[in-house]
Amino acid sequence: MAQTTIDIESDSIEGLLTEAYEYAYDQGWTDGLPIIPPTAQAVRKFVAASGRKADDLIALLPPRKGCASVEAIAVSAIMAGCRAEYMPVVIAAVEAVADPSYPLELMQVTTNPMTPFLLVNGPVRDQLEINYRTGCLGPGWRANATIGRALRLVLVNIGGALPGIYSKTSFGSPLRYSYICGENEEGNPWTPFHIDRGFKATDSTVTAFKASNFCNISGGEGVGPEEILRQIATNMPPMYGGGDGALLLLGVNHAQALHEAGLTKRDVQQRLWELARLPRSHFAAAFESTERAAGRGDDENVWRASSPEEVYIVVAGGPGPQNVYIGAGMPQTRLVVSR
Repeated sequence: MAQTTIDIESDSIEGLLTEAYEYAYDQGWTDGLPIIPPTAQAVRKFVAASGRKADDLIALLPPRKGCASVEAIAVSAIMAGCRAEYMPVVIAAVEAVADPSYPLELMQVTTNPMTPFLLVNGPVRDQLEINYRTGCLGPGWRANATIGRALRLVLVNIGGALPGIYSKTSFGSPLRYSYICGENEEGNPWTPFHIDRGFKATDSTVTAFKASNFCNISGGEGVGPEEILRQIATNMPPMYGGGDGALLLLGVNHAQALHEAGLTKRDVQQRLWELARLPRSHFAAAFESTERAAGRGDDENVWRASSPEEVYIVVAGGPGPQNVYIGAGMPQTRLVVSR
């Protein structure tokens, strides 16, 4: 599907960039931040880097059922500030959120600020300098910032999730700008997430989670494995919009301590599932009823996930007694394919 070309004139490069940004913003094509103008030459370069044809259809994206062709994805990737070599990762992310079992249409139109969280595994992390160590969820890393942003622009420009039009999220969320990190496989004493999902260590993958809340968990250093897990569980209570799973980005300090104590990843999942629960009386009746119906409660308690398998464990970040809990689930993992 050929993209429309817009002629913009100015007496200076600064003027051209400004005019391009103003025009894109007026059309509703941006997330509010400045963009890189997607020239025809740049689009051809990005398509070539994907290893696919420009008109290859990757997905139809709700709610507008927009055609996410390679060329259309390239336009959003350029606007986001990506490098051409990021294209296979961006395409894998689009494939993941477009899976029929992934609730993308709900995420695009709901009043809840849920958003995709992208986890990158395998050699592509280092090839593209995707941060998975200190500051992996924060600013300062081009690949993290722009790959996540590219997916958001794809969901807006192709899917049609324009704020206030199709997207009805009451407050929105800063996580909707870019929400992505790699797994610190080198600091992981167990198997990385993509191997748990059936891929090889040498495979590069992108996993899209349905994500909502975010909570940094501090402390628990030098107190033994049981208290580490109690400290974590205390900060990952049941909460609306965080159903369908709990994603724990386990810091390298605690991951190593738990491993040295003889715990497997499955042991960690099981214990957190047992600990992350509260009495029914703690919750509003409507919430408690909803959680019980979803298999996350009984006559006495409401718990964080319906099974230990829905407590997803990923090792990430740098040194320090810190972990991150994200209300997230329904992971869809796709292979990063460079043809």
